Amino acid sequence: MLTPHHLTILRHDLRTLAHIEYEEVENELLDHYATLTEQKMEAGQDFEHASAYAWAELGAGPGLNTIQRDYEKNIRKQVSSRHLEILKSYFRWPTVVMTLLIGGLVHKMTPSIPVRFILAGMHITILIPFVIMGISYLKSQDLGNDSRKITWTHLNARAAFFVNIFQASLSLQFQGDGSAKVLFFQNHAAILSIVESIVIIYLLSFLQLYRENFSYKTAR
Repeated sequence: MLTPHHLTILRHDLRTLAHIEYEEVENELLDHYATLTEQKMEAGQDFEHASAYAWAELGAGPGLNTIQRDYEKNIRKQVSSRHLEILKSYFRWPTVVMTLLIGGLVHKMTPSIPVRFILAGMHITILIPFVIMGISYLKSQDLGNDSRKITWTHLNARAAFFVNIFQASLSLQFQGDGSAKVLFFQNHAAILSIVESIVIIYLLSFLQLYRENFSYKTAR
């Protein structure tokens, strides 16, 4: 029977030799590692030789690290699938119609709003996606689950793409004079409001994902 000290040694092997980072993977592997070690000790081997056999049986460092990579891939696949389901539920026709109405309303109102207020509004709106991403990050840290850490890393890369598109739309240079300038302001503000709405809805889907748990058993 393994003692707590033995289990500490086995756990240390997983962390230092196989570089296991996720507690869920570590606990699952420790269970197999300990079981194999106990079986050999019951057959008459001492702890050192029994654990060495169990380590080799599990695939040693490279083999165990492969299990961890499989865990990451599996979680990312689950996250992608679930994220797509959430986005489909968000982007139904009422959302599309409302987004287009917002763009149309902004296009209609732009000529009656002073230019400085339009410019200020455009630059303020860039803060909204970053605020949502910040909240998402804090959410991922508070919930502290291994799968949620992978969720944050995976989705953060996707979010950066959409936020960069939004920033690029802000950097467009105003052109023309008189009516041409007004038309440019109208079109730019309308398109920007539509893009902003899409980005916000997309980022809000992250908050729903962080409330969900994803798990993967590494048993072989």
